[in-house]
Amino acid sequence: MGQLTPIGFGRYLRDAIHDAGFTTPTQFARRVGTDPSVVLRWIAEEQRPTIKSIERIAPVLGKTIHEMVVAAYPDRLADQPEVEAGPARHRLAYELAGLLADDSPLSESERQALVVETDSLLDRYRPQVRPRRSA
Repeated sequence: MGQLTPIGFGRYLRDAIHDAGFTTPTQFARRVGTDPSVVLRWIAEEQRPTIKSIERIAPVLGKTIHEMVVAAYPDRLADQPEVEAGPARHRLAYELAGLLADDSPLSESERQALVVETDSLLDRYRPQVRPRRSA
């Protein structure tokens, strides 16, 4: 495979890692279960992450998969119609979604407990986000 044209993904990823609160790329790599040398190759733009890798790292960085694919593969998306991305979600929203997903590492009872706790915690903020409907 030939050398890739610099795409700016390295800087994007380095900044995203920092913005997500990781002090080093190695700390981030360990958190997402990727060898640190792979993350360093992404930052150095020696290779680009696979879509499967992007699906795994985007939630940890608080990014959408779409945002990261566009950053990593702008040359391959040039002919594609513009897709409006939704608002960026906080990394905790993605982490919570992963913990509640069908393939979650948590047991069913742990997921249900997390749902109850989170629902209870969010109840006090819901009136500020959207008006309550009367029954």
